[in-house]
Amino acid sequence: MANVNWSGIFPVLVTPFDADGSINETRYKELIDDAIANGAQGVVAAGSTGEFYALTKDERARLYKLTVNHAAGRVPVLAGVADLRVEDVLEACQSAVAAGCAGGMILPPIYAMPSPREIIAFFEYISRNTPLPLMLYNSPRRAGVDITPALVEQLSALPTVVAIKDSSGAITQVSELVQRVGDKLRVFVGYETMIVPARAVGAHGVIAMAHQIAGPLIRDYWDKALTGDKAVEDLGRDVFAFYRCFQSGAYYAAIKETMSQLGRDAGGPRLPLLPLADEQKAAISKIIADAGLVRWAKG
Repeated sequence: MANVNWSGIFPVLVTPFDADGSINETRYKELIDDAIANGAQGVVAAGSTGEFYALTKDERARLYKLTVNHAAGRVPVLAGVADLRVEDVLEACQSAVAAGCAGGMILPPIYAMPSPREIIAFFEYISRNTPLPLMLYNSPRRAGVDITPALVEQLSALPTVVAIKDSSGAITQVSELVQRVGDKLRVFVGYETMIVPARAVGAHGVIAMAHQIAGPLIRDYWDKALTGDKAVEDLGRDVFAFYRCFQSGAYYAAIKETMSQLGRDAGGPRLPLLPLADEQKAAISKIIADAGLVRWAKG
């Protein structure tokens, strides 16, 4: 097993697009710098929030390399390597290795909804065919299958599996993961709203979405999560308000709209997602105003 000590906040960077749909690399590099300046201990390129499903293979490979080059060793870079075909997953892994990524974040096969036996066979095949350290990505809502703690325990025996991102949203599942594999794998949660309970049960980190909008908020929330003082409750209200913004439309489009309204524009989404409708934009504006989230806009 590769030896990694990943922990803390790893934001999944959005992929900024210009009006013509091309990737705005200048803006993307600014997002990397902002994330690191605001205490990120790693970044994820071309993950779900980065709209990997709407990027070409060449664009994903380019983002991996751009991220590694610009991070310049300041933090580890993980590559989103999920895809439909096993061969495409391996090609993404190869691109990540060539770029110098520290690891890859990988869903089980999308859409196929494999059985537990097939999930194990899939990860075994990937692990045998790439040296890239792998962070398993459990997202039952997106993938249609749950990588249960029992399955993760079996997969932890694979030499390249080093971490798990759990987006089940269930703290009981996170707690069981820590109990079963916390001494073998780095356990991350997929939502900043789970930072307090996840840290309480021993999780190592969070794969973050709101951090690139409000870095100081998420950094402070992570640092103070276990103190039990009033500040954690106050910070938590703002964290949950940001997530209500994201829930005002398709997550990845709503994240970009929230960024735009707070002066951190990253363009709109690519098809199949659309920019938010006027009523969705208004809902985000109201949440921002009611919660006073503008105070985090300069973070």
